[in-house]
Amino acid sequence: MFRNKKLLSFIIVVDLILLVGVLLLCILADGKDGKSSSAGMKNGTDHMSDLYGDTSLTMEGAALASVSKESIFDDDIYDRAVVPSGEPVGIYMKTDGVMVVDICYFRNEDGVSCCPSEGVLQTGDYITSADGKSISKRSELLSIVSGCNGNPIDITFVRNGVTEHKTVTPERNENGNYLLGAWIKDDVSGIGTVTFVDGNNFMALGHSVSDIDTGLMMKCSTGGVYTTNITNISRSKVAEPGKLQGSIAYKKDLIGIIDGNSSSGIYGHLSSVYCTQRYLNAEKMYIARGDSVHEGTAYIYSRMTGELRKYEIEIEHVEKNAPDKNMEFRVASQELLDLTGGIVQGQSGSPIVQDGKIVGAVTHVFVDDPTHGYGIFIENMLR
Repeated sequence: MFRNKKLLSFIIVVDLILLVGVLLLCILADGKDGKSSSAGMKNGTDHMSDLYGDTSLTMEGAALASVSKESIFDDDIYDRAVVPSGEPVGIYMKTDGVMVVDICYFRNEDGVSCCPSEGVLQTGDYITSADGKSISKRSELLSIVSGCNGNPIDITFVRNGVTEHKTVTPERNENGNYLLGAWIKDDVSGIGTVTFVDGNNFMALGHSVSDIDTGLMMKCSTGGVYTTNITNISRSKVAEPGKLQGSIAYKKDLIGIIDGNSSSGIYGHLSSVYCTQRYLNAEKMYIARGDSVHEGTAYIYSRMTGELRKYEIEIEHVEKNAPDKNMEFRVASQELLDLTGGIVQGQSGSPIVQDGKIVGAVTHVFVDDPTHGYGIFIENMLR
């Protein structure tokens, strides 16, 4: 029995020595790998400096609309070939302040229906400060409201581009919590498609990033683009548009910064290393102006399956004077119909190619007939 105990003790000691040795080897390996290994990535938004060695691609200090669309995509864009992408990406945008989605009523501690924000706030307002404290997160405003002890709160908000100051007095609900009577949010995220890549710059979506509840274009302070792995495609049906579903690792897969959100799409810049790895040998082509688009055969370029596919469509109507819905098209590709049932949410931004040039991007699906959709001219996206 004593000999068995000694043997067991010996085995445990050996195992511990081996474990320590493995840990030491791992530490040494991390030290040698440096920036080339994703195993050394930091939490948060600075991980791009580890993954790509490109310190400019961090969410810290990145401000939307700090770079104008015209300064990136000038008239010379028509004189150089770009890459039609069709790549689904994860999109995350932080609101400029916190957005009021709607005002709402609740029962106060006396059981009376009330809404402290009525007549003060309205849908689309952006709250930027409360009681003199800057607000950038939903949690910050909720903390101020919960600790107000029933005292009035001075609120600064932006409405239709104009800064306003008003006072609102929160009330307790039936559970004893102070509430404003307003639904608020501080960010928006989802899946969209990159239309084209010009060097390190990109354009995507073909329409603005808008709040799903209100339909209003989001006024955002910063935004990032992330790799996404499409895990499921919910097929479109009549009166029930499908959608792309995927996993997005927001803490480690940042590949680009959104510089602006416009009515005709988002634009920004990608990591130079990512562009080299992803698009160095990709097909390039020129961009066409709207007056060259015509009814007839065209193609949707898409990488939603992981590789570039070209799906035939038929442009049935061209509206050259419209700001966005410039092309009405029908999906002719049986392969795409089998895969998606037509056009699905998340395909917005997929490039449309006709006569060997990029002419536009997918923007909308017909709810009553998902085999039909709308597209915007690339020329209008660039404006």
